[in-house]
Amino acid sequence: MSGQQAPPGRPVIFGTAGHIDHGKTTLTRALTGQNTDRLPEEKARGISIDLGFAHFTLPNGQRVALIDVPGHERFVRHMVAGVHGMDAVLLVVAADEGVMPQTREHLDILQLLGVRHGLTVITKADLVEAELVDLVQEMVSESLAGSFLAEAPIVVVDGVSGRGMPALVTALGELARSAEDRPASGPVRLPIDRVFTVKGFGSVVTGTLVSGTIRTETPLEVVPSGELVRVRGIEVHGAKVRDAFAGQRVAVNLAGVDRSQMARGQVLATPGTLAGAEVVTVELDLLLSAPALDMNARVHCHIGTAEAVGRVYLYEGEEVQPGNRTYAELRLESVMPAARGDRFLVRSYSPVVTIGGGQVLEVGIRHRRREPGLLTRLARSAAASDTELALDILSTAKKPLTWADLSAAAGLDVGSLRQALAGQAQCLYDEERFLWWEPARKAWADNAAERVQAFQTAHPLLVGMPRERLRAELAENWPARAFAWVLEASPQLRLDREWVRREGYRPVPAPSVVETVRQVLESVERDGLRPETLETIRDRLQIPPDIFYDVLEHLTLAGEIVRLDDNYYISRRALDSGIARVRAVLAGQAELGTGELKEALDTNRRFAVLFLELLDGLHVTRRVGEKRVLQG
Repeated sequence: MSGQQAPPGRPVIFGTAGHIDHGKTTLTRALTGQNTDRLPEEKARGISIDLGFAHFTLPNGQRVALIDVPGHERFVRHMVAGVHGMDAVLLVVAADEGVMPQTREHLDILQLLGVRHGLTVITKADLVEAELVDLVQEMVSESLAGSFLAEAPIVVVDGVSGRGMPALVTALGELARSAEDRPASGPVRLPIDRVFTVKGFGSVVTGTLVSGTIRTETPLEVVPSGELVRVRGIEVHGAKVRDAFAGQRVAVNLAGVDRSQMARGQVLATPGTLAGAEVVTVELDLLLSAPALDMNARVHCHIGTAEAVGRVYLYEGEEVQPGNRTYAELRLESVMPAARGDRFLVRSYSPVVTIGGGQVLEVGIRHRRREPGLLTRLARSAAASDTELALDILSTAKKPLTWADLSAAAGLDVGSLRQALAGQAQCLYDEERFLWWEPARKAWADNAAERVQAFQTAHPLLVGMPRERLRAELAENWPARAFAWVLEASPQLRLDREWVRREGYRPVPAPSVVETVRQVLESVERDGLRPETLETIRDRLQIPPDIFYDVLEHLTLAGEIVRLDDNYYISRRALDSGIARVRAVLAGQAELGTGELKEALDTNRRFAVLFLELLDGLHVTRRVGEKRVLQG
């Protein structure tokens, strides 16, 4: 789906909002010619209980989807499920009643969930005198002061007679132009608001496609249940299509899942890009009209079309006062799909009224209240874009991160992270495994180069600094592959077997130690296959321990001496001579024991055993029971 763009003039999604019986469904029918009250109880009672969906075409040819929401306070949770998909809202106020409790609550919900465009419609204008309509307009303007609708048009209509409808359609055309495009190139995310079965086709779900592009035969995942499904067919505005783009109302016919496994609140997503969580970290705004919110208060939480009960764990203080902002965790009693940047709503547990909301900052991460710098970091995260957040995490990381590490820290799926970091020159990353902020990596490499330089100055006989020693000093908790990855990316350093050295460095014995190197080599060569202990050689030659062991390592790397075990070394000349003797004696015998080989080597049993084990390791001999044979 990478690189797909939404078609020009994509369908815009409007939604209604407002108090019960203020004419939202009548207005929808006047605009679309469709009755969105589909349930028998809705038709019998004359009120909307659940979300209704309709569509129509603006005079300029642009398609419009309309979400009609219930206005009764008992069904606000259904209204909330419809808000996330709106590009703009029609706030409906009846001329015969004016602004009512659900008008205010719906306006609060719209603002908390991030709706930023819309207009106000005063309905039932034919039922009252003109003076009362003017009075209601003044009341509406006062109620909208300070909100996102404060400067938006107010249109007076009557859905039954048609009064004012042409002016409303014109205003909707202007409003449609303010709709922002949604990301058609990211992972698919379709919060499900309706599930049903079509005879002969199977399970169908509907929702507003928040991001990505859905194609027929696309494999998708149902989150949080985890079922993998296949797209059998797609409809947009009642017409079959091959592709559906972000920002469209979509009906998706699914294969691989039963109707009983699907429900409102689940999300269709690109597999592996979205997870359910029982804890989300949030920036929470408490409404001025709400009571104080106590630590661990039980609330109803809404994200997208999903709802769960949970508790609010405050990071600071024991309560939040009305009108204030805080950072907190929502600790949920059931799993809910969520991602960084999602808008959420909280309603008090009882009585159930809207009290606040805000944005999700992290998903699936529990914090302690005393965690150093937590509030500062969350404040930065709340104000940052995805790219800024990812780079902030990388720039403060003490080691390379895997994509999974960064995903968990940022609360973003890996696909979104790859998009956010694409083209970031300061982000050094391995497409499959690790990534780090380039200045942080360079600072670490500079420090490592200084350590290696200091070690090489102190130990000029060695190839470089032992790799594991440098890792223990500067990268103790890093994965070995991450350590190698950072070293390989540094122009100053080179990996040389088990050593790390500065680029271009070659060990050259200083004149002061050349004689010491000669003395040690002559001593080891003189002992042949009956070596002295290292301590005996060192004491006899009176060499300081640090220089002595560097000389041993230098001679070993040069191939002049060979290690038998931690206490004994032999010369290369003794090794070659011993190999020749073993080959000669075994050439005339099928196999020989350690005793016979010891005689051929002219040494004692202890050194014969060590030497023969060395030959086994060099694939000269092979042990068969208590005897040895030549290898190949």
